[in-house]
Amino acid sequence: MQRPSRFCFLYLCLFTGIILLTGGSSGPAILKKRYQIENNSSIFLKGTSNVNEFTCKCEERFGEQQVEAEQTDNHARFKNTELWVPIKKFNCKNSRIDADMQRALQAEKYPHIKITLIDCWQNNKCMNGRCADWFDVKANISISLSGATRKEIITARAKAIATNKFQLIGEKAVQMSAFGVTPPEAMFGMIKVNDWISLHFDLMVSLID
Repeated sequence: MQRPSRFCFLYLCLFTGIILLTGGSSGPAILKKRYQIENNSSIFLKGTSNVNEFTCKCEERFGEQQVEAEQTDNHARFKNTELWVPIKKFNCKNSRIDADMQRALQAEKYPHIKITLIDCWQNNKCMNGRCADWFDVKANISISLSGATRKEIITARAKAIATNKFQLIGEKAVQMSAFGVTPPEAMFGMIKVNDWISLHFDLMVSLID
């Protein structure tokens, strides 16, 4: 069965703020929100090797999405929020790097990165856009990559820039070997990609309801 591929890696960081940005609650409440990630958003991966640096841009299009969560004050616990990220949607502008990364991540056997959003927090005073400046959001997630699963904490910065419109920025360092992935090599081992890669995002998000 074809998995949905409307999410690029670190879309999960959007969810760390999208529920809590739009209203507080004194008791538990199940909330459903629809939103649109605008085309001027940017998501990319940066890495280094022993000879150069490289950047891989996520080229997946951003469609309208919906998320469901149980919210209490500054905390939200998500329900059935699993993101399936197509590995081949990252374009490094270098066919050799693309092929090496896909081979290292076993893209043929595991074509998607599975991201499960568990819960998140935000400063309660920033509910309903009451923070004029940037504020922090944080989430617990699990990432399944190349057959291995790990729990991670993601942090981001968010800001309300207009009514029902928000910007979310941040980055996350990921160690490939922690997921059992051997960093790619080329030229008979003369060129080696470093174990740590960083994932960057700058998202413009409009709420639909």
